[in-house]
Amino acid sequence: MPDLRRPALALAIVVAGCLAALAQSKPQTPQRTPEEYAKFLEGAERVARMQVPRVVQALGITPGMKVADIGSGSGLFTRPIAKTAAPGLVYAVDIDQALLNIVARSATDAGLSNVRTVLGAAGDPNLPEPVDLIFVCDALHHIANQGAYLRTLRKYLAPGGRVAIIDFRDKWPEGHETMQYSTAQFDGWMTEAGFSRLASHDWLENSFFSVYR
Repeated sequence: MPDLRRPALALAIVVAGCLAALAQSKPQTPQRTPEEYAKFLEGAERVARMQVPRVVQALGITPGMKVADIGSGSGLFTRPIAKTAAPGLVYAVDIDQALLNIVARSATDAGLSNVRTVLGAAGDPNLPEPVDLIFVCDALHHIANQGAYLRTLRKYLAPGGRVAIIDFRDKWPEGHETMQYSTAQFDGWMTEAGFSRLASHDWLENSFFSVYR
């Protein structure tokens, strides 16, 4: 009696071999080193799009304030915020120690002595003290549970403190398909966390910029 399992087994082996070949032939996206990522974050095109000086001015930072730059990356915003807040402190928060090392070096090179780096956790920025302003730029979409994270921020705000968020609005970059959320969802998270919107700016290309208290 013929073994009916053999053709099916042979077909499965052929299919598996084809899938393996396809997987090997598919181009792999190279992983950026922290240094390469920092160069991307501070590339001329992104710096122009983010309008860094205008954003910092809109944050309403005054000398002596304590500010947290959560998801600081290379320190693109950390440095100008530190200049504006001096002699106040700026906490550069990230979950990547290698990026924090880059922030620390760039702050030293810029002659800034009021920048402190903080290694945050996935669900908590681990700030050492309450601050007057929490700034989060292009980082909220990387957080798994945004609603819970935003609620956590409340304990790190000094009385009268504010939270300013910048993130993508309509056209999300390739590879961000699973991270997308709407501005309506974001506003709902902030409301549930007990925040009220103070201001909303629409002059950043493809980014919303909202401030809450």
